Order: sequence, then structure tokens, then C-alpha cells
Amino acid sequence: MSAEARIVPRSRDEFMAAIDRFVMGTNDGMTDVFLEQAALCCRDSMIFTPPIVKAGGDGMSKDAKAIGENAIKGDVHSVVVGQRSGSTNGRRGRLFRKLGTAAFMNNPAKFWKLATENADLLAGGANKLYARMFNKGFGTEKSFNKLKNYFKPIGQEEAGNTFNRATIEEMDGIKQIHESFRRKFGGRIKKNGGPGINFWQRVEAKDEVLRNYIKKRQREVGRIKAGWVDALAKLPKPKKLMGAASRKNAGRTGIPMWIKRHSNTDGIVAMTRREVGELIFELRVGNRRGDPDFVATDADVKNLVYGNRVKQMPAMMEAMLKAHTEKFNRKHGIK
Repeated sequence: MSAEARIVPRSRDEFMAAIDRFVMGTNDGMTDVFLEQAALCCRDSMIFTPPIVKAGGDGMSKDAKAIGENAIKGDVHSVVVGQRSGSTNGRRGRLFRKLGTAAFMNNPAKFWKLATENADLLAGGANKLYARMFNKGFGTEKSFNKLKNYFKPIGQEEAGNTFNRATIEEMDGIKQIHESFRRKFGGRIKKNGGPGINFWQRVEAKDEVLRNYIKKRQREVGRIKAGWVDALAKLPKPKKLMGAASRKNAGRTGIPMWIKRHSNTDGIVAMTRREVGELIFELRVGNRRGDPDFVATDADVKNLVYGNRVKQMPAMMEAMLKAHTEKFNRKHGIK
């Protein structure tokens, strides 16, 4: 999954400078502005933590949820296939093992019979390689002898009982296979170059068991983001903001259920406020489980959040000043 965004990453120093400008421009207290922007940082972190849409952001949309679910489905299917799966790759995997056996047994009649009966699996589309392999001299002994170089090793694996393994009948069996590959490829099989096996080498599982396992894993989509919901809940709300009352609720509304349902206690809020000649206010927010397998690091979430806040604060200030001006004009009858 791509993690691009059209926001220039910024540093913490640029973010703090923007906070200072915002305070001076709005007459809001430093503490309240910090609390508001911290809440919006939590929201931005949900938006930019994968899954996100390909163009970047929209990480709380239905499209982002679907991208996360499809990524899980693709990873599982890269190592486990349904026993009677009707998918192209599932059917092609079973066909290639049979073609391999025919090649290993030097049986061109059986080989071409299988190829003829399953011509749709050897056609064009995304697999033009197979079309080129089979179209030239289809059904001839010369073509069989060339193709045998490709299929004979598959037949050798079949003859050596490489594929003679029991069909998985329980979700725990699928989980063992899936998790072993996840560990091997840093938690993200396809994204990190996995699975390192050919499609005909995948393990087979009962179709319904496989579907149920995938659905169970897909329900986990949104869990990484959920720690930010907890951080939002722990943050005190601003008290004396000069803008609309809704600003005190900044970042807290419109969070979809597929994220909120994973609400946990992983959010971190640490705040100190003291005055020693000058106001010293320190605020730290975080998510203990916000970067498994380095998904947030790879997506550069922290700097994208800083960048979005630096970008949004001037626009917020302009909108507030406009609202104050319009309110003043209405009160005094100025058009």
C-alpha cells in the first residue's frame, strides 16, 4: 500500500514556530492553543497512519478501511489458498501441479489434454507470460519438450510429496502459516517482497475456514489508529478559546466506528504547566501501539502531522478573524 501525501513534511521546530504565530494572531491563550493543536495532531495521526488512500490522507474514510482489508486478504492469499478456490491463481496452482506431473512423467498427451481443458488459465490478461509460453506450437511435441524445462521441476516436487500435505481444516493452522511468513517479512508479506514462494506452492485450506480467518483478521483494521482515540479522550479540552465553541471539541468528532471499536488504553498524554517568571507548558501525546512493524515510520506519519498543522493553522486563523469581523459588523450595522 502506498503511503504518499501532498503535504510537505515539517519539523517539530517549524510546528512550534507556527504555534507562536497562531497564539499572537488569535489572542487565544498558549495553553488552550496547545490543547487544541494536540487534539488535532491526534486526529491527523489517525488520518496519516496506514491504511490510507493511495493519494495520501483520507485515513478515516471507507476507502481507507477497504484498502486495509484488501491488504490483509492479499497477504493471506499469498501463502494460503482455498482447497476448491474458484480464483484464477487457486485454479492455476492446481493445474500447474498436474502439468508438472505430466511433464515429469514425460506424458505429452496428458499434458496437452490438461492445457486444452484449462485454456482460460493460460490466456492473456495479467499473465501474458503463460499465453506466450503456450501459444507457440500448442499441442506439438516440440513445444512440449520446451515447456518441460519449466514444468518438470514442479513435477519433481509433486513426486517428492512436497505438495502431499493435509488440507488445513482449522483457523489456527492458517494462523501458524500466515504468522510464520509475517515474521519472516517484517509483518507485511507482499509489501516487503514476500512471500518468496510460487503460487503453486501455497498451502491449501478448507474454503470456509479460510474465508472466516480472513474476516477475523480484517476486523483488526483500525486498531493501530485507535490509540489516538484514547489520547484524545485523555486530553483536557481548551477552556477559553476565542473562536467557535466547536473548537473546544477539536478532532474529537466524526471518528468512524471501525477505528473507535478498538478503543484501548494505549494513548499517552503527559502534561506539565508551571510559571516561573514565564509560562512553561509541556505537553506530550503518543500511541503505544501506533507503529507495529514500522508502518507509521515508513509512512513518515510524524512529519506529515507536523506539516499538516503548519499548513492548517494560518487558514484557521484567517477563518476566525473573518468570523470576528463579520460578527462585529453585524452588531454595529456595518455592511
